[in-house]
Amino acid sequence: MSEYKTIFGKAVKALASDPTDAGAEGQVWYNTTTGSFRTVLSSGAFSSAAPLATARNSAASFGTQTAGVIGLGGTPPGGNSAATEEYNGSGWSTGNNANTARRYLSGFGIETAGVACGGYVTTQSNATEEYDGTSWTAGGNLNTARHFLASAGILTAGVAFGGNAPPFTTATEEYNGTAWTNVNSMSTARGYLAGTGIQTAALGFGGYAPGNSSATEEYDGTNWTAGGNLNAAKRNVSGGGTLSSGQAFGGYTTASITSFEEYNGSTWSNSPLTLATARNSAGSLGQPGSETANLITGGSGTTSLTEEYNLSASVITPAAWSAGGALGTARDKAGSFGLQTAAAVVGGETPALTNATEEYDGSSWTAGGTYPTAFLGITALGTQTAGVGFGGYVPSPGYTNQTNEYDGSSWTTVNNYSQTSNFSGACGTLTAGLGFGGDNTGVSPRNTTTTAEYDGTNWTAGGNLGTGGYIIRGAGIQTAAAAVGGQNRGSLTEEYNGTSWTAGGAPLSSVSSGGTTQAGTQDAFIYISGSAASASTQKYDGTAFATSPSLATGRNAGSGAGTATAGLYAGGREPAFSTKTEEFTGETTALNYKTITTS
Repeated sequence: MSEYKTIFGKAVKALASDPTDAGAEGQVWYNTTTGSFRTVLSSGAFSSAAPLATARNSAASFGTQTAGVIGLGGTPPGGNSAATEEYNGSGWSTGNNANTARRYLSGFGIETAGVACGGYVTTQSNATEEYDGTSWTAGGNLNTARHFLASAGILTAGVAFGGNAPPFTTATEEYNGTAWTNVNSMSTARGYLAGTGIQTAALGFGGYAPGNSSATEEYDGTNWTAGGNLNAAKRNVSGGGTLSSGQAFGGYTTASITSFEEYNGSTWSNSPLTLATARNSAGSLGQPGSETANLITGGSGTTSLTEEYNLSASVITPAAWSAGGALGTARDKAGSFGLQTAAAVVGGETPALTNATEEYDGSSWTAGGTYPTAFLGITALGTQTAGVGFGGYVPSPGYTNQTNEYDGSSWTTVNNYSQTSNFSGACGTLTAGLGFGGDNTGVSPRNTTTTAEYDGTNWTAGGNLGTGGYIIRGAGIQTAAAAVGGQNRGSLTEEYNGTSWTAGGAPLSSVSSGGTTQAGTQDAFIYISGSAASASTQKYDGTAFATSPSLATGRNAGSGAGTATAGLYAGGREPAFSTKTEEFTGETTALNYKTITTS
C-alpha cells in the first residue's frame, strides 16, 4: 500500500461496498465485506441489439452507435432498396427514402450530415446523395462510377476509394460537401474493401483484387502508403475505429466469418472477441473515428440482426426476451393485465372457449378465480389484485357488455360497459380505467370509435377515437393513454389526454394481433407485433416507434402485460395454441468490477 500511495499520492481506501460511479475506473480499494482488493477496468464486448426493420446488405452506413443511419442496400433476391433507418442507441426507426434505390455503395459522415456514394442500380453508379437527418438530396457525382467501393470522413471532408468500375480501380476522390476531386490513387486496385477514419487519416483494408486481399493502405490526405496486413485475406469486411486504432468486423473468406481484428497503427491482431453472427457486407456505424463503440448490422443473407461493440468500464447487458414459466392452459385471444411479476390472463380459446384465469408471479402460473362466462376477446386492465374485464364474445348470445372486477381471487359482476364489443383497447386502473374501440357488430366494417372511462363504479363517455378499429392495444393511464394498431387502423397510434385523442407516431409495420406492455406509460411501452411468421417487437418513446429485440418464438393473438423495461407476453398461436411465456428485460449497465489477485 505504501507503493500505491507513493505512485498515486493517496492510500488505498477501505470500503464496505464497491463504489458505483464511473470515476472508480483505474482506482484500487479494499472491500472490507469481501476481504479483497478491487478495481474497475475497461473491457470490450459484443452484445445483441434491436434488429433492422428491413433486412439488407451492402448498404450505406454512417454516424455513431447512438445516432446512426443505414440506407439503401441490397434486398433479396438481388433487389435494390431506397429505405432509410435511424438508430438511437437502442432501436431502429424509419427515415425518409433515398432518391435512387441502389446497392453495393458506401457511406460516411454523421446522422445529420451523411453521404451515400456510388453503388449499383442496373450498372455501376456515380450518384451521391446527402442526408440531413430527415431527407436525402442530390450531391456532386463521383468522377468514376463504381460499386463495392469504400469511404471515410465527414460530409465536408470525405474520401472514397477503390471499387469495381469495372475493372477494379485504384481511383481515390475527395469530397468537400459539393464536389468530388480526383487525388492520388491507391497502390492496389481492388473492390469489396473496407474503410474507416477521416480524410487526412484513413484506412483501406481487405477486399478482392481479384482474389481475397489482406492488404492495408493508410491515407494521410495526400498519399497512400502500405500498412500491416490483416491476419486473414478477406473481402466484404466492415470497418470501424481510427487509423491508429482500427477495427475489422466479419467479412468473407470462403464463407461468412465472425472474426474481429484490431489495428494499432502498424499491425493487425486477432481479438479473442468475435461477432455472435457470421456476416459479410454488413453496415458499420461508429465512423468517423470511434474505437470504443461501434454497431454492426445487416449483411450477408440480407439479415436484420444487429450487434453492438463497446469498449467500456461498464458491462452492458442488452435488452432481451427470455423464457418464463409456461401457462397451465394453451390459449390465445385472452385478456391480460398487471405487471411482469404479478400478471393475470383471463378467458380466450383453447380451442374451446374458457373462463379460466391464471396468475403469474414472475416465475410460474397458478389458477385464479373463474370468470363468470367463457369469452374470447375479453378486454382487461388494472393490477393482479384490482383488475377489470369487460366485453368479449361467445357464439351465443354473441357480443357482450358485461363488466367484472377481480380482487386477486374472484370475479364480481358490476355495471355494464358502454357497448357490446370484443377486442377493445384498454389501460389504466380499476378506479381510473379507459376502454376504447372494439368490434361491436360483427358485421363489416366491425369498428367503433367509442371511448369510455371507468371510475370503479360506472362507465362514462370519453372523447371518440379518430379512427375506429378492433384488436387495438393500449398503454398508459386514463389521462395519458396510447391506442396502437388494430384492424382498420394498421400503422396508426392515437394519444389520449383525458378528453380527446390526437395522432401519435406510426408503428413500423401494420399489425393487429400482438399485445402491449399495458402498464407502460403513454411515452414508454413495448408493442409486441409478432405473428406466427414473425417475432418482431417495437418500442414507443412518445414520438416514434423503433425496433426492439425480437421474441424467441413468433406467435399472434398472445397476451401482453408489464412495463417498457419489464414486460410479459404469454400464449398465442404459433400456429398451434401456445403455453409459452416470455419476459422482457430492458438494457442495464454496471461497472466492470475486478478482484485483484496475485495469480
